[in-house]
Amino acid sequence: MSFEISHLTPVLFGEGVYQQTGEKLKQLDIAKVLCVYDKGIKAAGVADKVIATIKAAGIEVFEYDGVVADPPDTTVDEAAAIGRKENVDAIVGLGGGSSLDTAKAVNVLMGNPGSLADYFNPMVPQKPGKLLILIPTTAGTGAEVTKVAVISNSKAGTKSGTMSKATTADLAIVDPTLTLGLPAGITAPTGMDTFSHAVESYTSANQNDMSDILSIDAMTLVVKYLPIAVATGSNVEARTKMSFACVCAGYAFGDTGVHFGHALAHTIGAKYHIAHGTLCAVALPIVMEYVCDVKPDRVRKIGEILGVELAADLSSQEIGAAVAEAIRQLNKQVGIKTLKELGIPESGLVDISNDTLNDVCAFFMPKKLTPADVLVYLQKEYNR
Repeated sequence: MSFEISHLTPVLFGEGVYQQTGEKLKQLDIAKVLCVYDKGIKAAGVADKVIATIKAAGIEVFEYDGVVADPPDTTVDEAAAIGRKENVDAIVGLGGGSSLDTAKAVNVLMGNPGSLADYFNPMVPQKPGKLLILIPTTAGTGAEVTKVAVISNSKAGTKSGTMSKATTADLAIVDPTLTLGLPAGITAPTGMDTFSHAVESYTSANQNDMSDILSIDAMTLVVKYLPIAVATGSNVEARTKMSFACVCAGYAFGDTGVHFGHALAHTIGAKYHIAHGTLCAVALPIVMEYVCDVKPDRVRKIGEILGVELAADLSSQEIGAAVAEAIRQLNKQVGIKTLKELGIPESGLVDISNDTLNDVCAFFMPKKLTPADVLVYLQKEYNR
């Protein structure tokens, strides 16, 4: 066996560490920063808290608050125009996955000419950007420690990605207290996004021994603490464990890749603009039934983490079905809707099936499928 471990982003983790943001930037000789976030973070007062620490360090701050869900390349271009005009030394991304991915993509344009659309092609070379610090306010995407920025291609109508040194943070500041104000409707899908990262990393065609350790720990933490965080959002222990699980899962799938579930989520999300974590959650039962015949021992382990009692003589298909049902029950417990309840028309499943295998995450699928196979899985899950 041979594999690569490339955990490139150092993490400052703990309650209250966001207060060190300005100090860290000052230590790195930063004079001007562009902070990238969405209007919800501003309204919640989180942006002001973080920016205050930066200004207190004597650093000039410019702000972009135009981040939206499924961030398109056009908003990246808008934010980068500010950074270029003001000649900032650093980009600080603050918020959930959309804000962090936008900040990462903005950093591409801080070191390279043109628009972000010019860099969706992985063969186009990229120079490094500026210093990049990412501060998550959800425990879900793991974007703070991964190398890729997922951005919507406004012309193609698909989710695309760009990956380089510019999209890799120089520091992640992970403060669980910044997640305390999250409502259950955000806590649940972002938490299930973390779970899906761990599950798909653990069953990826590219899994390795290090990713296994991180994935198992992340899955265990999510199963124990996500229901608590959803039910009691002020529980600091649950929030801390979920933030740590998110980092672990991010490191894991950063090396292994995620696969079928994320390919489905990206495809459906680009078409229907449903929250990414929600789509990852509803795709996970499909993933278990898809992967059980090639990785039955791993699906069994996932079942054990979920508390499923699995007899020794079960077939791989029976294991997959049992674990898939356990994930459906976890989804129900934390308030995730089913594929049908999300309002996706059954007639749309054909287009989803035709496009899913074109997503970059499909590269890491442990066995090949055809679009017809994908449609069978989707129809079965939809009509449960």
